[in-house]
Amino acid sequence: MAFKPVKERPYGDPKSVVAALFEEAGGVPAVMQLLELSRTRVYALADPDATNEISYSRVARLTEATGATSAAKDLAYLAGGIFMPLDQSDDDNWLSLAGEASRKHARNITALMDSLSETERSPGEIDEQEAREILKVLDQQLAVLARQRSKLARIANGERDPSVRPVSDKD
Repeated sequence: MAFKPVKERPYGDPKSVVAALFEEAGGVPAVMQLLELSRTRVYALADPDATNEISYSRVARLTEATGATSAAKDLAYLAGGIFMPLDQSDDDNWLSLAGEASRKHARNITALMDSLSETERSPGEIDEQEAREILKVLDQQLAVLARQRSKLARIANGERDPSVRPVSDKD
């Protein structure tokens, strides 16, 4: 059962990060068990109207136990960077993924430039909601590109790409 918050939380708001962390961690029952908290306490930690805050040690425990990345992404952003998990499946067709990410990136940059240009269809500004939606898409694309960079760096360091099948001498 995944965590499905009822109240709307703006993208990037601390309570939205906590809600995303809980969802990634397996939902309320899993969080209750991992943190040894009641259902009411868990919901209050993600409630934008509650003053309850989650401790760093609890965030760390959930992240380590479940591999959830929401908190790491948010902290990296606050520190002026980005966090992109790289331990995805090694059998991905990374060239195809990189190509698709490049095509999406080009379309998004075009749409972004169109949004910033004052035309009869656009006021020439991006509002907060539009920026949040664009950030969601860009975050997904950056994750794919970071994975591709990681694979290329391993190849450049002489490591075998796990997604490539070894060529036998008989071929």
